[in-house]
Amino acid sequence: MIQFLILGLLKKKPGAYGYELLADMESHYYAFFVNFTKGSFYYNLQQLAEKALIEKVADDAPAKREKNRYQLTAAGLTAFEQQFAHYGRQNKPITFPFYTPLLFTDQVAPEQMDKLLKSQIEQTQAKIRAIDAALANPADLQPMFIKMMTNSKRHHEVNLEWLQEQLENQ
Repeated sequence: MIQFLILGLLKKKPGAYGYELLADMESHYYAFFVNFTKGSFYYNLQQLAEKALIEKVADDAPAKREKNRYQLTAAGLTAFEQQFAHYGRQNKPITFPFYTPLLFTDQVAPEQMDKLLKSQIEQTQAKIRAIDAALANPADLQPMFIKMMTNSKRHHEVNLEWLQEQLENQ
Protein backbone atom coordinates (compact mmCIF):
# COMPACT_ATOMS: atom_id res chain seq x y z
CA MET A 1 0.00 0.00 0.00
CA ILE A 2 2.93 2.37 0.65
CA GLN A 3 4.03 1.85 -2.93
CA PHE A 4 0.56 2.71 -4.18
CA LEU A 5 0.62 5.95 -2.16
CA ILE A 6 4.04 6.86 -3.56
CA LEU A 7 2.90 6.16 -7.12
CA GLY A 8 -0.22 8.26 -6.59
CA LEU A 9 1.75 11.15 -5.13
CA LEU A 10 4.21 11.06 -8.01
CA LYS A 11 1.33 11.06 -10.47
CA LYS A 12 0.11 14.20 -8.75
CA LYS A 13 3.58 15.76 -8.27
CA PRO A 14 5.98 14.58 -10.97
CA GLY A 15 9.59 15.45 -10.24
CA ALA A 16 9.13 15.57 -6.47
CA TYR A 17 11.92 14.83 -4.03
CA GLY A 18 11.48 11.83 -1.79
CA TYR A 19 11.33 13.99 1.32
CA GLU A 20 8.53 16.04 -0.31
CA LEU A 21 6.48 12.89 -0.87
CA LEU A 22 7.07 11.75 2.71
CA ALA A 23 6.10 15.19 4.02
CA ASP A 24 2.89 15.01 1.95
CA MET A 25 2.07 11.60 3.39
CA GLU A 26 2.56 12.95 6.90
CA SER A 27 0.79 16.28 6.42
CA HIS A 28 -2.19 14.65 4.66
CA TYR A 29 -2.62 12.10 7.47
CA TYR A 30 -1.98 9.02 5.31
CA ALA A 31 -0.99 7.25 8.52
CA PHE A 32 -4.74 6.79 9.07
CA PHE A 33 -4.65 4.31 6.19
CA VAL A 34 -1.15 2.86 6.18
CA ASN A 35 1.48 2.40 8.85
CA PHE A 36 4.76 3.77 7.58
CA THR A 37 8.01 5.10 8.91
CA LYS A 38 10.68 7.17 7.25
CA GLY A 39 12.69 3.97 6.77
CA SER A 40 9.83 2.00 5.25
CA PHE A 41 9.02 4.93 2.97
CA TYR A 42 12.56 5.15 1.57
CA TYR A 43 12.81 1.38 1.29
CA ASN A 44 9.64 1.31 -0.83
CA LEU A 45 10.84 4.27 -2.89
CA GLN A 46 14.00 2.27 -3.66
CA GLN A 47 11.95 -0.83 -4.49
CA LEU A 48 9.83 1.15 -6.95
CA ALA A 49 12.98 2.44 -8.63
CA GLU A 50 14.44 -1.08 -8.84
CA LYS A 51 11.20 -2.31 -10.44
CA ALA A 52 11.48 0.57 -12.95
CA LEU A 53 8.09 1.93 -11.88
CA ILE A 54 9.70 5.26 -11.04
CA GLU A 55 12.89 6.87 -12.22
CA LYS A 56 15.25 9.49 -10.93
CA VAL A 57 15.16 12.84 -12.64
CA ALA A 58 18.31 14.91 -12.95
CA ASP A 59 18.52 17.68 -10.40
CA ASP A 60 20.74 20.67 -11.05
CA ALA A 61 19.90 22.47 -7.82
CA PRO A 62 22.82 22.37 -5.37
CA ALA A 63 22.48 22.38 -1.58
CA LYS A 64 19.29 20.36 -1.45
CA ARG A 65 19.18 17.90 1.41
CA GLU A 66 18.17 15.23 -1.06
CA LYS A 67 19.54 15.07 -4.56
CA ASN A 68 17.03 12.71 -6.14
CA ARG A 69 13.79 13.76 -7.72
CA TYR A 70 11.45 11.10 -9.07
CA GLN A 71 8.81 10.63 -11.71
CA LEU A 72 6.58 7.79 -12.84
CA THR A 73 7.61 5.64 -15.75
CA ALA A 74 5.03 4.28 -18.20
CA ALA A 75 5.15 1.00 -16.24
CA GLY A 76 4.63 3.00 -13.04
CA LEU A 77 1.55 4.67 -14.44
CA THR A 78 0.16 1.26 -15.42
CA ALA A 79 0.98 -0.10 -11.96
CA PHE A 80 -0.79 2.87 -10.34
CA GLU A 81 -3.92 2.25 -12.43
CA GLN A 82 -3.87 -1.48 -11.64
CA GLN A 83 -3.40 -0.88 -7.91
CA PHE A 84 -6.10 1.79 -7.93
CA ALA A 85 -8.55 -0.76 -9.33
CA HIS A 86 -7.28 -3.52 -7.02
CA TYR A 87 -7.54 -1.55 -3.77
CA GLY A 88 -10.72 0.17 -4.89
CA ARG A 89 -12.52 -3.17 -5.32
CA GLN A 90 -11.60 -4.46 -1.87
CA ASN A 91 -14.18 -4.40 0.86
CA LYS A 92 -12.75 -6.29 3.78
CA PRO A 93 -14.52 -6.59 7.10
CA ILE A 94 -13.24 -4.37 9.85
CA THR A 95 -11.61 -6.55 12.44
CA PHE A 96 -10.09 -5.56 15.71
CA PRO A 97 -7.80 -7.95 17.57
CA PHE A 98 -9.65 -6.76 20.67
CA TYR A 99 -12.75 -8.74 19.68
CA THR A 100 -11.04 -12.14 19.91
CA PRO A 101 -10.45 -11.96 23.69
CA LEU A 102 -14.13 -11.13 24.09
CA LEU A 103 -14.87 -14.74 23.13
CA PHE A 104 -13.34 -15.76 26.46
CA THR A 105 -14.70 -13.18 28.86
CA ASP A 106 -16.21 -15.95 30.96
CA GLN A 107 -12.69 -17.27 31.54
CA VAL A 108 -11.23 -14.15 33.15
CA ALA A 109 -11.85 -12.17 36.31
CA PRO A 110 -14.25 -9.23 35.93
CA GLU A 111 -11.42 -6.85 36.91
CA GLN A 112 -9.45 -7.99 33.86
CA MET A 113 -12.38 -7.30 31.62
CA ASP A 114 -12.90 -3.85 33.17
CA LYS A 115 -9.25 -3.03 32.60
CA LEU A 116 -9.46 -4.25 29.00
CA LEU A 117 -12.61 -2.23 28.27
CA LYS A 118 -11.21 0.93 29.86
CA SER A 119 -8.08 0.59 27.75
CA GLN A 120 -10.16 0.21 24.59
CA ILE A 121 -12.29 3.21 25.55
CA GLU A 122 -9.17 5.35 26.02
CA GLN A 123 -7.69 4.21 22.70
CA THR A 124 -10.95 4.85 20.85
CA GLN A 125 -11.27 8.31 22.39
CA ALA A 126 -7.69 9.03 21.29
CA LYS A 127 -8.55 7.97 17.71
CA ILE A 128 -11.55 10.30 17.70
CA ARG A 129 -9.38 13.17 18.97
CA ALA A 130 -6.79 12.43 16.25
CA ILE A 131 -9.48 12.54 13.57
CA ASP A 132 -10.84 15.80 14.99
CA ALA A 133 -7.31 17.24 14.85
CA ALA A 134 -6.90 16.08 11.25
CA LEU A 135 -10.21 17.70 10.32
CA ALA A 136 -9.50 20.96 12.18
CA ASN A 137 -8.34 22.71 8.98
CA PRO A 138 -10.66 21.39 6.28
CA ALA A 139 -9.48 23.94 3.72
CA ASP A 140 -6.13 22.10 3.62
CA LEU A 141 -7.75 18.71 2.96
CA GLN A 142 -9.14 16.94 -0.07
CA PRO A 143 -12.95 16.67 0.00
CA MET A 144 -12.88 12.85 -0.21
CA PHE A 145 -10.48 12.68 2.74
CA ILE A 146 -12.91 14.77 4.80
CA LYS A 147 -15.75 12.39 3.92
CA MET A 148 -13.64 9.33 4.74
CA MET A 149 -12.49 10.72 8.08
CA THR A 150 -16.01 11.83 9.00
CA ASN A 151 -17.22 8.29 8.28
CA SER A 152 -14.32 6.78 10.22
CA LYS A 153 -15.05 9.05 13.18
CA ARG A 154 -18.66 7.87 13.22
CA HIS A 155 -17.51 4.25 13.28
CA HIS A 156 -15.25 5.01 16.25
CA GLU A 157 -18.09 6.83 18.02
CA VAL A 158 -20.35 3.79 17.58
CA ASN A 159 -17.59 1.54 18.91
CA LEU A 160 -17.09 3.89 21.84
CA GLU A 161 -20.79 3.75 22.72
CA TRP A 162 -20.71 -0.05 22.54
CA LEU A 163 -17.56 -0.30 24.68
CA GLN A 164 -19.05 2.00 27.30
CA GLU A 165 -22.22 -0.14 27.37
CA GLN A 166 -20.12 -3.26 27.92
CA LEU A 167 -18.27 -1.60 30.78
CA GLU A 168 -21.52 -0.48 32.40
CA ASN A 169 -23.00 -3.98 32.08
CA GLN A 170 -20.04 -5.75 33.67
